[in-house]
Amino acid sequence: MRLSEFTQVWASWGSPSDSWKGEDVHLRRACFDSRKVQRGDLFCALPGLQHNGDMFLAEALRKGACAVMRTGAPQVLEVPEFLIDLQSDPAEAAGWAAHFLAGKPSEEMMVVAVTGTNGKTTLVHLLEQAMTQCGIPSARSGTLGLSYQGEERSTPNTTPAADVLHSWLADIRAQGAKALVLEASSHGLDQKRLAGLPVDLVGWTNLTQDHLDYHHSMEEYAKAKARLVHSLPAEGHAFLPFNHALVHGACRGARCGMSSWSLDSSDADLRGQFSVVKAGGLQLLIEGEWGNAEIMSPMVGKHNAANLLLAFGLMRASGASAEEAARALGALQGAPGRLEEVAPESHWHLFVDYAHTPDALSHAVDALREVYPESKIGVVFGAGGDRDQEKRPLMGEAVATRADWCVITSDNPRTENPSNIVDAVAQGARFGSADVSTCTDRRAAIQMGLNRLRPGDVLLLAGKGHEPYQEIHGVREPFDDRIELAEAARCQ
Repeated sequence: MRLSEFTQVWASWGSPSDSWKGEDVHLRRACFDSRKVQRGDLFCALPGLQHNGDMFLAEALRKGACAVMRTGAPQVLEVPEFLIDLQSDPAEAAGWAAHFLAGKPSEEMMVVAVTGTNGKTTLVHLLEQAMTQCGIPSARSGTLGLSYQGEERSTPNTTPAADVLHSWLADIRAQGAKALVLEASSHGLDQKRLAGLPVDLVGWTNLTQDHLDYHHSMEEYAKAKARLVHSLPAEGHAFLPFNHALVHGACRGARCGMSSWSLDSSDADLRGQFSVVKAGGLQLLIEGEWGNAEIMSPMVGKHNAANLLLAFGLMRASGASAEEAARALGALQGAPGRLEEVAPESHWHLFVDYAHTPDALSHAVDALREVYPESKIGVVFGAGGDRDQEKRPLMGEAVATRADWCVITSDNPRTENPSNIVDAVAQGARFGSADVSTCTDRRAAIQMGLNRLRPGDVLLLAGKGHEPYQEIHGVREPFDDRIELAEAARCQ
């Protein structure tokens, strides 16, 4: 896009500095990170939690930025400046700039956004595959990174920065992508990482305690997620969990259509009846305003039945028939690291799961109890450092009231003392009936868990799921729960 064209677009958020009298340069793309600037980029010098982007102007210009976007008074620069009005949100303005400079790729795609505390990754994984099977070439963005047609790109955040997202969308549009399914985290929504992305459909999985170190209250947590629903146009549609006062209160006043969904209530707009299949997997009978269907799935647990029900609703809203949606969803496995079985040749039933909240741990253990009602169930788990401390004892209680025994260990301690985290989780575990052990060394804790197993027992290794690392004192060391558990099992 030429500088003169972008200047006209930019009028909504600010104005170009009068200091530039040079040529009408071509702006290649928007870039928020000075380390990644390439020649021809518009560098967006945004204010951050720790640093102001102005600190990196010299680096960005040295790397070839041909224009800058920033807040504050004009500076004497050798490139055009676009100054953000005081009334405008800098992150919002930069996101829209990234959208326009990328060629507005998302406007040529159906965009489905999924939010909620738990289940986002599984739901996005299911939708991307099912929509592609139904003839809509689809991409996904989330905890597992960016993916289209088997090409994967890792990202540091569940919801990537707007410049990364829009640039990638331009790439996959050129490859034929017609839809995007993405995870919208509360952090990402609060920090406007989806600015410039027109969303068509929203699925809200649930709302349980997490991230209160950031949002401070459940009400604020709900409001952050509800921004996604309020961003939908009148012709858009959102699926909300039935009878959840915080969710529905936060979404009140949204202009889009809204439907409730539930596995437990006959009053919801989208309803499902879940049952365990003895041979393995689940049966889901669906009825309501979005059609009737039956899904037979190899996935296990009521929480996965909920994921399938919500996926069905979103598939129907995207244009798929009830038969197409049920057939496509029934053939799919869960996302990597989500109740993923490890070393199935062993004498035990070994599973790895990403569960790292009280609610997610409860669902994971309950799901395994449903499938293996006669087996002893043990859990090796921990809580992450530098995150919501209030949930730690609740996590311990959730496991200890459901499992037969557990080993509390380190997750990603980050900058915290692992012993302090383990002790906080153990405080809650004392309210349950499980036999509780502690061990701050995660590898040793896995071995402790395996040593307790008898043939036919179940072991759940929870907290990290697909993650291939453990973060200690700011350093990410290689550590994949699936590999660690499988290798330890083979050595037994």
